[in-house]
Amino acid sequence: MAFFSIIVPVYNVQSYIRACLESVIDQNFSDFEIVVVNDCTPDHSGLIVDEMASTDSRIRPLHLESNVGLGLARNAGVAAATGDYILFLDGDDSFAPGSLKAIADKLRASNLPEVLIYNYSRVWWDGRQAVSWGAELLANLSVGVFRPQDHRRLFNLLPIACNKAYRRDFLQQLDVHFQTGLYEDISYTYTVLLNARTAVSLNRVVLLYRQRRSGNILGTTSPRHFDVFAQYDRVFAEVDRLEISEGMRRHLFDIMVNHYVIILQHGGRLAKSERRRFFEQSALSVEQHTPASEGDHRQNRPSNIRARLFRKKSYASFALYSWVDQKRVPTRRFLGRIYWPVRRTLRKVRAVGRLYYVFARMRPMDPNLVVFSEYWGTGFGCNPKAIFDALPDVAPHLKAVWIMEKDKASRLPDGVAHVAPNSLKQWVVLARAKYLVNNVNFPGAFVKRPGQQMIQTMHGTPLKHCGLDVMGHDAASNAIDPKRVAPRKGNQIVATDAARSRQEFVDLLRRSDNWDFAVSSNPYSTEMWGHAYPCSYTWLEYGYPRNDVLVNASPEDVLDAKARLGVRPDQKVVLYAPTYRDVAGDTSLRIDFADLIEQVSEDFVFIVRAHHTTSLGPRINDLVASGRVIDGSSLPSIVDCFLAADLLITDYSSVMFDYAVLGRPIVIFADDWEAYQEARGTYFDLLASPPGAVAINQAELVRIFVNSEFESQESIERLDEFRQRFCGFDDGQAARNIIERVMLAN
Repeated sequence: MAFFSIIVPVYNVQSYIRACLESVIDQNFSDFEIVVVNDCTPDHSGLIVDEMASTDSRIRPLHLESNVGLGLARNAGVAAATGDYILFLDGDDSFAPGSLKAIADKLRASNLPEVLIYNYSRVWWDGRQAVSWGAELLANLSVGVFRPQDHRRLFNLLPIACNKAYRRDFLQQLDVHFQTGLYEDISYTYTVLLNARTAVSLNRVVLLYRQRRSGNILGTTSPRHFDVFAQYDRVFAEVDRLEISEGMRRHLFDIMVNHYVIILQHGGRLAKSERRRFFEQSALSVEQHTPASEGDHRQNRPSNIRARLFRKKSYASFALYSWVDQKRVPTRRFLGRIYWPVRRTLRKVRAVGRLYYVFARMRPMDPNLVVFSEYWGTGFGCNPKAIFDALPDVAPHLKAVWIMEKDKASRLPDGVAHVAPNSLKQWVVLARAKYLVNNVNFPGAFVKRPGQQMIQTMHGTPLKHCGLDVMGHDAASNAIDPKRVAPRKGNQIVATDAARSRQEFVDLLRRSDNWDFAVSSNPYSTEMWGHAYPCSYTWLEYGYPRNDVLVNASPEDVLDAKARLGVRPDQKVVLYAPTYRDVAGDTSLRIDFADLIEQVSEDFVFIVRAHHTTSLGPRINDLVASGRVIDGSSLPSIVDCFLAADLLITDYSSVMFDYAVLGRPIVIFADDWEAYQEARGTYFDLLASPPGAVAINQAELVRIFVNSEFESQESIERLDEFRQRFCGFDDGQAARNIIERVMLAN
């Protein structure tokens, strides 16, 4: 039996559940169990939980047979719990460090009361936190044990289950359960507070309450908001059962009235056609639960006014009052609402092309037009090219246009239509195309029209932090837009102004909100991309289209690739494909190839290919002259390099995930792993879970080649585990599946 049983319901939280559970596991208090209730989640959350449970016995997965909703999932967790105290933690939230020990110490020092109430902090995607106003209330409560009914303001705290610790035998005796429907915390919270005889407070932020940009049920337009009436009916049934004082009844009545107003005034919870009906239902509820007397709460004027309007049953009067009430905003916010739209409008009309774009969007949309772009119009490759190549076979009626810089247009096959970035023609095709395919984002001035479908293909399985996850790292700004030159002092990026830095992430999310679909190469990527880009899009878990050619390659294709590179069939081909460094600049050739080719067999020939944002520098010419090194950067695509290579050397580049599809040996050259982690941040420890042999210096790399350690049993086993984790979706049909799912389904 543990001291704490932490109940974690899980549904569509694959991007956050790992961090949630780690926030518990990493506490400086270990006497707990985590009962994770998988409410038939359709995403990968359940798999992540099972994976973590396999390494920590304190995690107890409970997989429900059908989806029952948050409240009933919590009930199932409580029924399975064995701990002395129950805590609730939603799967997208987390605990602050040191919280469990602080709660345990307080409970034990207070003779194990029935309830402990702690504080929470709202946490936004950009790292901002706002501590609940309850800090002031909790600070002024008795330091000892108290009865919640003696402190009415406690009932004004947000009625959530996750800001308390409950003694399990108290809950069992009370026989309290969460109910179905939205706002399930209301009846549960107030029932507990009304019945508790012993409680203590902890003026400490324990719960880090994530404010998701999308997916919050209470912020979604739905008739389910009518569930709130049944929840308050249960509260007042408990009030009647306990014969609570008129003063407390009036206090809860005021809370109820104000809650109804909040729902009515919230622009996104109720459809306009439903607001009058909600008002009428509110009026009936107010009439039913009005206290016999106003007691000592006559001075609660806002609630009194609102209650009278409900009892008057005049929706027109309430709508007028609500309009006036909502106009009471600070002058600065009012001016801000005017300033920013005007500023954005002025910026958009500065460029003739963008003004032309406004008129172009008024023209009819072309249902057969597809716009492709790769890396801001600089290339013809990656996932967009693979989808483009599949169009003639899968959807021959669709017409393709590429956004391509003029000096790079020669990379396109003859007859392929293209437009230059930021040209008038670009804005025309962006305005009229039905489908848009990109592996990065389109320009900030792009406005997605109703009916347009945008596919974000991504451009690699992420090892390094991306999107919002790079906030706080030196490389943050450069990670958002590698084309922008970040200010430097020596080799270090100079920290940008905080407001400007935050605005860059705001702009990033605004662009990413245009995505309708996002391509995922494996469940791991789905999880990581989900919190790096927390927007409302649909996952296309088909693998990467650019890997279709690798999956489907024949032995003849391999021989043809070697022939194009000038490699003899009897030679052992090694591809070296490093990533770029955000802070240290262009250090592509970190390996001393002159030394390496002297010490390894002459059967080895090395293809060296730079990252698409860097160059190999002048040293490559001398190496090529040796006859043992091939400049692979001059090739338009890395595919031939992949197919020709019998072995890959890389550092932290995403090419390792693509090349692993082939099942051939991989060597990791990680001479600056710690510096790379510190500068950019990584999602997992590559050196602990590599796809093969690992070298951290030149001597180790030479030893791996001399002793053929890259094909040892250990290296083979590492590669097999790596492939199981990252290559499961790649079946050679990704491009076809994406086209059929998006472009042929509409």
